[in-house]
Amino acid sequence: LSSSLEYCPSNFISSGINAEYGGKNESQQELVDCLLEQCESVESNFSRASSFAVGIHQLEIQRIKYMSTDYLRTRLHKIEKHAEYALEEQKDQDGEEGVLKLSPAEFVYAREHFRNLQLHLKETALKHMPSPFNNLDKKKSITAPNLNSFIFFKVKEDTNNVLIDPRGDPVDLSRDEIHISKFLPIATLLNERKINLV
Repeated sequence: LSSSLEYCPSNFISSGINAEYGGKNESQQELVDCLLEQCESVESNFSRASSFAVGIHQLEIQRIKYMSTDYLRTRLHKIEKHAEYALEEQKDQDGEEGVLKLSPAEFVYAREHFRNLQLHLKETALKHMPSPFNNLDKKKSITAPNLNSFIFFKVKEDTNNVLIDPRGDPVDLSRDEIHISKFLPIATLLNERKINLV
């Protein structure tokens, strides 16, 4: 029973967090699907295990389901909070070979959420206001995530001459080291999959 849970949970813990700031979310959605399928597979084999083993595996399955749900809930919250920003970013990256930050399903959800929010705002408030105040300035209404917030990251592969602090000297990052930095200077390393957020 335990061998079927060996691979996915550890990967989910280490790479699932990366979705907070970016990364290929289709592969992370595949990881969530893999976890849930493996949980179902383990649950179907409970009849062959002792009651003690079943209890241990049920705890692990509940933990994995909680982490999956929490990941998806956090992801949706961030999409709802920054829907317009995410849509603009996605539009800027279409046609480029960048890392898309939204999966196709997330893109549809963000677009519909933003459209419904705009419609609700117009119907409930804006149409009742005088003409200079009854429209939204698109540039002022976008809420962007704070890309200057500090984050912890773990190095996946050796990287030389990385400028973590613009006021400091470049540093060499060795595999398995953990560092703290503002997000913006290391965003390219995250997109290149040279680091993981911790």
